Amino acid sequence: MVVREKVKNNMKKTLIIILIILIIVMIPIMIKFSAYKTEQNEIKKFNLTYEKYKDKNIYGAEVGSIINSAINNNKKNEIEKDENNRYIDDNKYCLIVGINIPIIDEEGNEKEDLYSMEAIEELGVDRFVKNFSTYEFTVQEIKYNQINRINYIKIKTKF
Repeated sequence: MVVREKVKNNMKKTLIIILIILIIVMIPIMIKFSAYKTEQNEIKKFNLTYEKYKDKNIYGAEVGSIINSAINNNKKNEIEKDENNRYIDDNKYCLIVGINIPIIDEEGNEKEDLYSMEAIEELGVDRFVKNFSTYEFTVQEIKYNQINRINYIKIKTKF
């Protein structure tokens, strides 16, 4: 009987140790999973902010809002700029916006120029909105980075 109780007590101790080890292993896994889900929800919310404009007609004021939002995003995430004052894509949090605006050259031919959001920022986003408030635009292209977060938006005028 005494041997049987000792075996029973040893089994209880072993089971308790195994459970403690399992709990210790599971806690970091659960914390990491929770952080991953939180990040995925933030990415989804961020993407929806811009995906709602895809293939829709928008006006200059909305384009100005998109540009301001992208600039604020890059400043908040401390995205660096290169020697040409353009944001350097960090492949994680950077958001770049390009605006395609057709122009007529000296021969009367229409060609498209792609303007960066930084160029528009330098000239003044409010000035852009004032000059293009009645123009129709469309979000022509959206690209995603390696973590499935939007990192490039191409907007085109609709003349």
